[in-house]
Amino acid sequence: MKRFIALTAAAVTAASAVAGAASAQTYSTGDAARAALSRIVPEANVSALSNAEAVAVYQVVQEETGAGNAKATAEAMIRNYQ
Repeated sequence: MKRFIALTAAAVTAASAVAGAASAQTYSTGDAARAALSRIVPEANVSALSNAEAVAVYQVVQEETGAGNAKATAEAMIRNYQ
């Protein structure tokens, strides 16, 4: 019985650690997306975007062909979010 309790406690601790790392990664991913977007569209206010918005814009921009298309798409999406 003691072994079962110890294994259960270890499993709960591991699950908590994974959940904490996932939430921290979301924040880092949003920051990375904002940094990349500020290089693509320097005049846009990317700091006003939430993490989810920044990541969404960055993912769409990555699918564009050509720097001009990427910049126009990023500008349009950022304007729509603000």
